[in-house]
Amino acid sequence: MALREDQIVRYSRQILLREVGGRGQEALLAGTVRVDGIGVSGLTVAAYLAGGGTPVAGAGSLTLGPWAPGFLMAPSDVGLPLTEALAREVPALNPDAAATGPGGGLVAELPAAWSGDAPWVALGGDGMRAAVVFRSAEGCVWCFGETVRHLGSPPDGALGVAAGTLGALVFQRLRLGLGPALGGRWLVPPGVVEALEPRRCARCAAREAPSAP
Repeated sequence: MALREDQIVRYSRQILLREVGGRGQEALLAGTVRVDGIGVSGLTVAAYLAGGGTPVAGAGSLTLGPWAPGFLMAPSDVGLPLTEALAREVPALNPDAAATGPGGGLVAELPAAWSGDAPWVALGGDGMRAAVVFRSAEGCVWCFGETVRHLGSPPDGALGVAAGTLGALVFQRLRLGLGPALGGRWLVPPGVVEALEPRRCARCAAREAPSAP
């Protein structure tokens, strides 16, 4: 899908990045990402992905609470299912991001159910830090699951916004084929990013264990 002239203008700052370019922007515009999360992290990731041109659709059956209005949701969206609210607000933010075509990944606030095509990006925390865990199609599903099951919900406030912002960036990189197949990052107040080492499932741990002499 060749970029239109108005799209070249809209996404010019992304296209100028060496890691993105025109072909990369075309990849970001292809395939709808499902977002499952009604907290500040989930709504932030939806807004940033939509702004960058990735089609966004809601997942799950949760409804928006009184905390939802912000730079994506309006007060009139309170009480609506996430799927309906995103279907209304995302095209208003960026018509290119209206959900169309097959699914192209999932971003979810923990706890969540994981299914469908990768990339998968989990937004969580441990009570003090925010966490972003991710896997591409080549990443081990079981290692990903083992990692996220030890995490809780993402934090609120500025740290939650930062987690959503980082989650959107990570998803874009995975969509572009950049970065490791499985990994994670901690976000520590006031904004320090640290490596989060994924846990290993029993199968991968056995494969990586040194053989006996």
